Amino acid sequence: MSIRRLVSVTRRIGIGFSVLVLSTGMAAMQVPARTVAATTAPQSTAKISFTFDDGLQSTYTEAAPILAEYGLTGTDYVITGPTCIGQTTVPNSCAANGDRAYMTWAQVQALQNTDGWEIGSHTVDHDCLADSGEDDPSDCANPTPLTTAQVDAELSNSQQTLASEGINATDFAPPYGDYNNNVLAQIAKYYASMRQFKNSADNANVWPYSDYYLQDITAQEGVTPVSKIETDINNAISNNQWLVLTFHDIATKPSTNANDWQYGTSELQQIAAYVQSKEQAGQIQSVHVDQGLVTSNTNMLPNSSFAAGISDGWTTDSPSTITADSGDNGSYPNPTYSTKLTSGSSAGHLFSPKVAINPNTTYVLKNFLNLQAITSGEVAFYIDEYNAQGDWISGQYKTQEVNPFVEDLNFTYTPSSSSVAQASLQVIVNGTGITGYFANPQWFPASTTTPTNLLPNGNFAAGISDGWTTDSATNIYADSNGNGAPDNPQYSVSLNAPTTSNNAHLFSPEIAVTPGDTYSITNWLNIKQLTSGVVGFYVDEYNSSGAWISGQYLASDSTLGPENVGFTYTPSSSSVSKAALQVIVVGNSGLQAYYDDAVWSPPSS
Repeated sequence: MSIRRLVSVTRRIGIGFSVLVLSTGMAAMQVPARTVAATTAPQSTAKISFTFDDGLQSTYTEAAPILAEYGLTGTDYVITGPTCIGQTTVPNSCAANGDRAYMTWAQVQALQNTDGWEIGSHTVDHDCLADSGEDDPSDCANPTPLTTAQVDAELSNSQQTLASEGINATDFAPPYGDYNNNVLAQIAKYYASMRQFKNSADNANVWPYSDYYLQDITAQEGVTPVSKIETDINNAISNNQWLVLTFHDIATKPSTNANDWQYGTSELQQIAAYVQSKEQAGQIQSVHVDQGLVTSNTNMLPNSSFAAGISDGWTTDSPSTITADSGDNGSYPNPTYSTKLTSGSSAGHLFSPKVAINPNTTYVLKNFLNLQAITSGEVAFYIDEYNAQGDWISGQYKTQEVNPFVEDLNFTYTPSSSSVAQASLQVIVNGTGITGYFANPQWFPASTTTPTNLLPNGNFAAGISDGWTTDSATNIYADSNGNGAPDNPQYSVSLNAPTTSNNAHLFSPEIAVTPGDTYSITNWLNIKQLTSGVVGFYVDEYNSSGAWISGQYLASDSTLGPENVGFTYTPSSSSVSKAALQVIVVGNSGLQAYYDDAVWSPPSS
């Protein structure tokens, strides 16, 4: 058996008391809005998937009832061609194994619709997609390598046939685990994932996973005892990984010849019982393959399909080498469009639009890269971080590829500090001989931590109370009409500019602070309208007697749309015992905004 398994190399590589007058100025900049994501697998937790290959009848008659007994289901990668599907007697002409019976379409449909399984694709004819009988006669029935058109037909016709039977197949497993970069690039046009087969590493998958390199552990009678799989399950639990098991024929009296790819009903039952016990203990979750992938219905990046070319905030400093492409070099679900990456005389960069960032949130970025050629250098991924004013403050180098490879480069991003309000992705093309395609980038929130908040009523569920006050109740007032931050949208504070030159202010309660400590302050602000000027953030400082002694102007914002304005605060002297936040609304600025989720975090949080 010839298994294509390529390995990617990665490396890190004197202001008056409580009043501050702000001048009007710069125009507002548009930033994509942050929205709430419905996200699958949003955290690194232990998962397990039971997968079965070929559409064998024993999956329906043996495996499904056993798993159902323990509240479990699986994913079956089905061969759709007439030489296999519906072949209920043996011997038959199926290239996978002519000595096994296969499900009928009615059984496949029942497996999905009645038993609740996922059905994936395993090609039409079970041919080797990269090899042939010339170099791998023990596996490959096709005497010569398939052409690109023939590979495409195996992929697309299988998916179309499944669709005609009422099955939306989005996940794929190559016969014999046989593929190369060219084949994988074709697979990625039709399917959201590819499960390997008998990969040499025999590892579980590390969150947020690599969608087209889902590693598996195969089960063979006489080779893979139950104790070994139980150990694999325990390792997945200990390391918060995703364990994908692969089975073929399930038999009461299985053959111990490894090449027969059978596994016993009693062994499967023991494994299912073990998984059920771990699931009931809350230690692991059983998922279909499509449920295990980290996905979201929210994408913070506009024009992520590149159907509009390099536009909608996407830019490049090398327009001759980084270009829009519509040659069907992308990935599922929008393979037509991508951005072509080629070498230049110096490094080139593709920059995404800036997106609004919550400094307490961890994000997932998924990036399809088809790196067809590279002589030297890298295609790398970097996050630029900006404050609320749009000034660059920091950056994070995330990952890179230095070899020809086709993959989803998935990684997480956590903002470096509470000062980060916006961020953008840059794709770096630096080297020689580079030809590649970048497609379908996704950026979405995965999980948000809840920091300790020294401010009472920071979500304004109690209105402007609990120590919160304003000097302009006409312009600054409580709102309960669903205009707040995503975590508790019902309540917020409505900020409206006075029609005079006088500023209006929202004041927080006074907070006890310790000189020398540094505190993080974040504020959710959604500016709906702004003619000129900014919304300012200022900290008043008081001594132990409660007398005002000093203050610090720390941030401002003029960006239309919702975002988090974050900054740090350190008491200016040893005399400071208390401090309070004021939000400044500039007079005659035309501001209409909503303010929410005021969080003042102690140094330890």
